[in-house]
Amino acid sequence: MKEIARFSTVLFLICLISAGMLSLINSIAEPRIIEQRKLEESRAIKKVLPQEAGSIEKVEKDDLVFYKAKDSEGNLIAYVFIASDYGYSSQIKTVVSLSPAGEIIDVSILEHRETPGVGSGILEEDFLSQFRGKNINRQFDTITGATISSAAVIDSIKAMGLEVLKDAE
Repeated sequence: MKEIARFSTVLFLICLISAGMLSLINSIAEPRIIEQRKLEESRAIKKVLPQEAGSIEKVEKDDLVFYKAKDSEGNLIAYVFIASDYGYSSQIKTVVSLSPAGEIIDVSILEHRETPGVGSGILEEDFLSQFRGKNINRQFDTITGATISSAAVIDSIKAMGLEVLKDAE
């Protein structure tokens, strides 16, 4: 009986020390992780912006967050937003730039954890290029074998794009 109590105490102490170490490491790493995610988001937003963008203004309306890109004279040239939806195995985040007329300027995948070789087809230029220069209301093609992942990207872009256009007026 004493042996069981001793092993239980040792196991408890090991778990307590491990939990404390994990908590310490998390408290040190979390601010860096958050900063890195913000940096990646900022880079992705700049990547999809039109070349002539001079300034970017963040707009927050209720739960909706998007950016207004303006040229050097202050004319609105694009809206930029992050659309997200659940694909086959993870949440897919997409950065999109949209003209005020509703034409998609550029699309970039910010984050995903879809199946390599199948769902990761959403990263391919053949898939992403179908959006450029097209109206947000148009029908887009899904990827055979990765229908759920590609449909999630398409649906999120359309839903968020239409919401941005509606609320930006």
